[in-house]
Amino acid sequence: MQLAHQGGAYVLATTGDPARHGEGLRALGADEVLSGPADVTDRVDAVLDQVGGAQLVAAFERLAPHGTLVSVGHSGGDGETFPFGAFSGPAGHDRSVVTFFLMACHDLGPDLTWLAESVAAGRLDPQIAWRGSWKDAPDAVAAMLGRRLHGKAVLDLV
Repeated sequence: MQLAHQGGAYVLATTGDPARHGEGLRALGADEVLSGPADVTDRVDAVLDQVGGAQLVAAFERLAPHGTLVSVGHSGGDGETFPFGAFSGPAGHDRSVVTFFLMACHDLGPDLTWLAESVAAGRLDPQIAWRGSWKDAPDAVAAMLGRRLHGKAVLDLV
């Protein structure tokens, strides 16, 4: 979201609880905060989906012609079932679903260096919600699985 905002995009963010998380998402660059893709009234050019399942299908339905949905996660745990005709006809013209798996990416050194420098310079906020010793990893995992963290967990190895 921060990168899209910095790049000049109009950013729509979705969250299950806009009242609770809206202010924080706007601070990161969201122009609008909605409760889900079904609340998006216009077609969009791009979607970055981390949830999967029905939310991914709903987001795909909101894509404009030539739009791209990038699936980078599957936190919802549900499978996707696209309705008949989702990939054909005028509404489905020239839209793409692209998948992403970090471990299959090569030569990320320059990009990761740029991201680390941007965090260090304060241009990007990594949204760390929990930080602790690697010995406390079970606590971090439990908090993430229990959806008590709205951000990232960082384990210190020293």
